[in-house]
Amino acid sequence: MIFKFFLSKFLKYGTLITSLGFVITVSLQIFARFLLSDVPPWTEEASRILFIYAIAFASGLAYRANYFIFLEAFYTVFSEKLKKIIDLISPLMSLVLFGFCAYYTVPMIKMGMDEYSPTLHVIMAIPFLSIFILSFSLSYFSFLGLINKIKFWKS
Repeated sequence: MIFKFFLSKFLKYGTLITSLGFVITVSLQIFARFLLSDVPPWTEEASRILFIYAIAFASGLAYRANYFIFLEAFYTVFSEKLKKIIDLISPLMSLVLFGFCAYYTVPMIKMGMDEYSPTLHVIMAIPFLSIFILSFSLSYFSFLGLINKIKFWKS
């Protein structure tokens, strides 16, 4: 569980830093639009990349803490057996979906090593890496959730 601790810290600090960077770049863009004669062209692209990374970092934490939307109105009318099956299938499907996404993101990151963003001139592998972070963290926490559901179901 040391890996879980370090991953959670990485995601937490990544969310904090990228969210703060997003707020700063958007504030700079607003300031420049109203008070300067020229708006820095890189602020729009930087804020877009920082926002994508903030979502990527925060998604794993949200899944771990069970903060995603839950349609309880439909769930309450199901039988107890169907609820257990849904509780078991849900993390399994998330694990499969985001596991495939993480696996197929690696070639996309390699492809992004040869491309550059238009205004920041950073390699596109950097923005593409956010998809891997999102997919890996969601699949990891889905796996842990599946293990917990199986343990709970057996008892």
